[in-house]
Amino acid sequence: MEILKKLYYNVDVSEVRNTSQRSQKLTSFAKLAKNVKKLLIISLIRSIMFLVMQLGISKKFQKEKKESALIMRKQTKIAAVVSAAALLALGASITSFAAAKGTWMMVDGEWYCYDKNGDVYENTFCSSNGKEYYVGDDGMLVRSSWVEYDGDYYFVNSSGAKITNDWRLTTPYEDEDADEEWFYFQSTGKRADNKKILYKGSTFFFDADGKMLTGWVTADGDQVVNEENSINTSTTSTTYYCDETGARVESGWVYTTAPSTPDDDADADEYWYYLKSSGKVATGKQSNVKGQGFVFGNMDENRGQMLTGWVAGTKVDKDADMLYKEIGGEDSDEVLSTYVKDTSADAEEGNDAVVYYCMYDEDKADGHIQKNKWRKTWAPKDAYEEDEDADKFWYWIEKDGKVYIPNGNDVKATGIEYELGDGTMDQGDQFNFAKKKINSKDYFFNEEGAMVSDFVSVVESLDPSVISEGMYYFGGSDDGSMKTGSQTVKDDNGDSFKFYFGTKDNGTTGEVKGKGVTGNKNNKLYYMGHLVAAQDYKYQPVFMDVAGNGEEATFIVNQNGSIQHSALEYKEDGDILIDAKTNKVEFKTKNSDAKVWDKYSVEKGSLIINVEDIDEKDVMPISTDAIASGSVASGNKPQ
Repeated sequence: MEILKKLYYNVDVSEVRNTSQRSQKLTSFAKLAKNVKKLLIISLIRSIMFLVMQLGISKKFQKEKKESALIMRKQTKIAAVVSAAALLALGASITSFAAAKGTWMMVDGEWYCYDKNGDVYENTFCSSNGKEYYVGDDGMLVRSSWVEYDGDYYFVNSSGAKITNDWRLTTPYEDEDADEEWFYFQSTGKRADNKKILYKGSTFFFDADGKMLTGWVTADGDQVVNEENSINTSTTSTTYYCDETGARVESGWVYTTAPSTPDDDADADEYWYYLKSSGKVATGKQSNVKGQGFVFGNMDENRGQMLTGWVAGTKVDKDADMLYKEIGGEDSDEVLSTYVKDTSADAEEGNDAVVYYCMYDEDKADGHIQKNKWRKTWAPKDAYEEDEDADKFWYWIEKDGKVYIPNGNDVKATGIEYELGDGTMDQGDQFNFAKKKINSKDYFFNEEGAMVSDFVSVVESLDPSVISEGMYYFGGSDDGSMKTGSQTVKDDNGDSFKFYFGTKDNGTTGEVKGKGVTGNKNNKLYYMGHLVAAQDYKYQPVFMDVAGNGEEATFIVNQNGSIQHSALEYKEDGDILIDAKTNKVEFKTKNSDAKVWDKYSVEKGSLIINVEDIDEKDVMPISTDAIASGSVASGNKPQ
């Protein structure tokens, strides 16, 4: 009797904690019961229940008498009733409990669910204590396995309970040889197929087979469109990027290949992309990305890519978006002047262009727009080769990040560049240029935006009020601002030469700020800014067209360049050089135009000259003959 009592007791289905930790790997269990054994066990149950009802062992067994009799009547396939002695010999374990859907009964270690008529449920979910459990085609509880039910896919844990609002890392359905993938099961337990899911503040995407996606993903609303495509900026579909955890990147950087890159292309180029707070790929000019301005490609071939180096934007009409791309590179002849906004009177409305310069560091997302600073770098055609033997030039970047490139209205003059080589002016290229004030200093820029340095002879001016014809100096090495006043410049041999450039505009004296003085300045004689001094003798005469009218004035200068203005006899080693005293040399105090540039010049015909005179071009040979234009001048760093 005691043995029979122990065979009947009520218990709940054992539970296994459902966890959201996606690293959990589930083990699968094999089905243990066979159909023959099941029939045997059921017959044993019927025998016991029949004996209990007949003997009236307890009130509890009497209560179940009717149900046992009903079961026995309905199971006509059972041909024999096994005795209690046989049951004890088998040592079978039997447990049962009532549930929301039918009655659960453990038979030989396996659970079965029975309806009120005593029939075993098959291929369906049965519930207990708020959870659902699946029984297979043999009625046995399924554990740690995929479940296909009514066209949808589920997963049950080790206790057999259906997983809801949770993850599993497992092989795909009916493909145990495949790699394990992450799957998510929704509140209904259904696998998230072709879905966008919000989980603990992050967004995840799943393909048609429920596999969690990483990398580039395109979604249309809550529906995943595909995972390998170009970046879609349409109003219906949007491209996102999911990191290795599957979470959609928001307000962050990723360094990866372009969306359309095949998976097997191991040599594909990688680019920096920025995903905005919405998860959308940033394109075009972005003013505030982590506090900095960036430019991202917005054309089909570069969409979303962080652009670096020389970055140009063009706008073909007023209603169009500015299109951005990197310019220059290997075998490129692109120049910055191509991207200057057309400000002419006959320019098409909306025709616009802009150039930015963005620094680049491949180890981090450092490609922000440079602003309000000087930048020394290669011209676009040499920028991506980074050839240290190629010339670098200085460019000015405005406060808004735009590289200063003179437009047609800014260009006011034509000049020829010179360098003080071995004591003489070595002529360089001719170019058109503009004058610009930066931080209270004046600079010259050629048409390509490169800062001009060294000496520049302005041979033609379209607006003398802005730029006057004459010689200017912008410093050597890493300088570049227009110089004024006294300057000492060394040539290639290390020899020093004196110059003087106007300190301010003076209509009375003809002095122009920055322009080399020609004539008398502080009792020194200059030609185009260069000090004229006796070279071979203690004193020498100099013939100079000071007024620029074709008439030469004559000066006597010593080796320091000081102009002589007294009637003396000038000698060198006993030789009469200039017989000023005998011939009563007369010196002018000012010319007929009331200017002082040729003050203390000698009256014509009053000198007896026995030595070689100094012509201004012998002192500083300069040719103003125009040569082919269009070359880029060398650039030096402004201070």
